[in-house]
Amino acid sequence: MHFGKRVLSFLLISLFGVSVMISGCSSSQNLSKVDEDANLKAGVNDYSNSKNLVATNTLKEKVKIDKVNLESISSSLSRFVPSYNEKSSMERDEVMYKVIEYLNTPYLWGGTSKRGIDCSAFCQTVMYQALGISIPRTSLEQSKVGVDVAPEDLKFGDLVFFDTMNKGRVSHVGIYLEDGYFIHSGSKTGVIVASLNSDFYARTYLKAKRVIE
Repeated sequence: MHFGKRVLSFLLISLFGVSVMISGCSSSQNLSKVDEDANLKAGVNDYSNSKNLVATNTLKEKVKIDKVNLESISSSLSRFVPSYNEKSSMERDEVMYKVIEYLNTPYLWGGTSKRGIDCSAFCQTVMYQALGISIPRTSLEQSKVGVDVAPEDLKFGDLVFFDTMNKGRVSHVGIYLEDGYFIHSGSKTGVIVASLNSDFYARTYLKAKRVIE
C-alpha cells in the first residue's frame, strides 16, 4: 500500500503529534514543548551527558514504528489516497520508511549515524539508502546538484536549502514532504518535521533542488 497525500499528513500530524518551532544547523530558534501524551513521555535524552553529542529533544521512549504499522495505517486510509504511478509510489514509500527510521535521531555536527547526524548527512543517507542516489556530503555542495525547483513546484523528495547563518549562502538542508512540510536534522531538535511557512524557515529559505528523476 502506498503513501498518499492524506496518509502522509496523518502520519506527520496525528501519529507523531509534534508541534514545534524548529531551528536549522546553525540557528538559535527555541523548541516549543511537545504536548504530553499517554504513550510518549518527553524527557532529557540519553545523550545529554555525552561530550560528543549535542543534546536535542529526543524522547527517552520512542514509538516503535515498522512497515507493518505503517501499512496498516495506510490501508485504513487508502480511500483518501490519490493514485500515483508505480515507480513514484515505490520511491515515495522507500523514502518515507527511511525518514521515519531516523525520526528523533539526535543532531551531531559531522555525525553520520543514528547515534547522531547532521542535516546534510541525513539527506545524503536517506537518498542513498532509500533510492541509491548519491549526493555530496555538505549542504552547500548538495545545493549545486540536481534541477532547480520553484517553491510552487515543490514535490515529495525535493531538497530544500536555507541560509540559517545569515551569510547569504546555503548552510542548512532538508527533504520536502507535502503541504509545506519538510524533514531535517536541526541543531536544537535532531531529526524532526518542520514547516516551510514558519517565520524562521520562510525568512531563511533560499532554494530547492530535485535529485529524484
